[in-house]
Amino acid sequence: MNVTLIVLTALLSATVICAVYLISYASKRRNMPGAKPFILLMIAAIMYSGAYMGEVCSGDLESAKFWFYLEHIPIPIQHYLWMIMSLEYCKVSRKSLNIAKYFGLYHPILYLLIFFTNHLHHAYIGSYSYQSNGFFHVIVSAKGPLFALMIASGTLIGIATTAFYIRGLIKSSNIHKYGYVIMMIASVFPWIAVYLGAANENYLGIDYFPVVSVISGILYLLGIFKFNMFNVIPLATEIVFRQSKEGVMIVDMAGNIVDINDAMTRLYPEMKGLNSNYVLNDFVRKHPELHRLSEGDAGFQYQVEQQGCERHYSVQVTPIVMEDGVEAGKIVTLSDISVYVENQRILESVATDAIQKAETNEVSFLQAQIKPHFINNILSVIGSMITRDPRGARELIGNLGEYLANCYYFDSSSPFVQLEQELETINTYVTIEKARFGERLNYHVSCEKIPNIPIPRLILQPLIENAIRHGILKKAEGGNVWLSIVLEETSLSFEIRDDGVGMSDEKLAEIWGEVRTNHGIGISNIHRRLAKYYGNGLKIFSVKGQGTTVAFTIPLESQYSNEGLSESCQKPTL
Repeated sequence: MNVTLIVLTALLSATVICAVYLISYASKRRNMPGAKPFILLMIAAIMYSGAYMGEVCSGDLESAKFWFYLEHIPIPIQHYLWMIMSLEYCKVSRKSLNIAKYFGLYHPILYLLIFFTNHLHHAYIGSYSYQSNGFFHVIVSAKGPLFALMIASGTLIGIATTAFYIRGLIKSSNIHKYGYVIMMIASVFPWIAVYLGAANENYLGIDYFPVVSVISGILYLLGIFKFNMFNVIPLATEIVFRQSKEGVMIVDMAGNIVDINDAMTRLYPEMKGLNSNYVLNDFVRKHPELHRLSEGDAGFQYQVEQQGCERHYSVQVTPIVMEDGVEAGKIVTLSDISVYVENQRILESVATDAIQKAETNEVSFLQAQIKPHFINNILSVIGSMITRDPRGARELIGNLGEYLANCYYFDSSSPFVQLEQELETINTYVTIEKARFGERLNYHVSCEKIPNIPIPRLILQPLIENAIRHGILKKAEGGNVWLSIVLEETSLSFEIRDDGVGMSDEKLAEIWGEVRTNHGIGISNIHRRLAKYYGNGLKIFSVKGQGTTVAFTIPLESQYSNEGLSESCQKPTL
């Protein structure tokens, strides 16, 4: 083997090594436009270079022809890949790209069909000869008409490829024009080699195409990965990923943590030594607060103690879905929401205080609604009793003073009042009303050993007042009002019943309409406050001409501590 052949073989070997490196480099950036066709182009170049080394090192025509046939498999495929790469690089529409992919297949299919049936028609290559160039033997072939046809077909593809590059060059900004220029230059070299080979004008009969293909590959590499306008995307993504204040980890479909950013290592320092064998489930087992990651939750929140402080985090899991719809993995994002949680607590506290103040003001307003005619009527009764029943008048004045004190006094720090105090207020109120209406009003209390618990202020007294004013006093003969309090195992039940005029179904529906729309400040207010504190409001039953029953239940929950049992309810003195 002479020196020239050694040099040529070494050069061809170098092109193979270079092509492998280019494939390795491009495979890491294979999602960039034009990268995948470029990888296939370099694989075809390796196949061509390897086959051409076999040809020049062969000792006879038959061996050389075997390698010559192998060389012609990647040739038309390379022509086709040049076109596809240019279309992707120039970012044509998906529809146009798909049309070109299918239509362009005519060239490699027709080329291979003609070449491998040449022994039948000899219209592609008329004859082969094995000649020495003075250093080693090479195949010299006589080209036929179909050879010229396939050269013309390949040239048409080359023209279309260049046209797309020119189109992209015109539309691109100045900073990206270099990429298109380089891609066009890279496309010219292989065609020069093709035309020289077709004319048998190569020096020493050597095929320049394998070496030129790899040189073009280097230029393509610069155009795709250095100057292509889309190479900013992975770079920017990497910068954002690394510098993000949110902790991010990337997990593949096998459950391995394949990458993390700096923020994640600050949250979990042991991940600094991350390797490809670090399984997500193993990480979760070490950090139980993240157990829901193993359960497939798409998002959740958790809290941990860090340096003596409570920190809150939000976890978001986003699937990584490829263009073909296949899920390739997932991105787990951890966000520190401690400030948000603290602000939310502050806002909730402010809102709660505002609601409590509003309710306090509303109850204060209800307490202040002592109708002037009620006071005037009581004073008139007292005035008429002064001469005929001075003692009764004094007692009634005392009852009125006590009632007014209870009505006007309001502890703004709490909307609650002890049940025993509420019953005393009711007792005073009924005593005053009985002094006015005498035997027309009969009030009955039924209760035994009830807990002296706090209940919402202005719940019972307005219901008793409604029963008296709107129930029995609208009957000429008057009637009865019953207050029943029953202590059950877990609750305290209240029932206010009268045998007054009752209500029609229409009137009852009107009252419930006011309750549902929060209209009015009487029954609606009572119902709403009971529902807020205990989950259940009023129950009202009424039959026109027979009377009305209003009932509600207060659960004996732990937040309402029992301060002892009353021996019996406070009952009217009259």
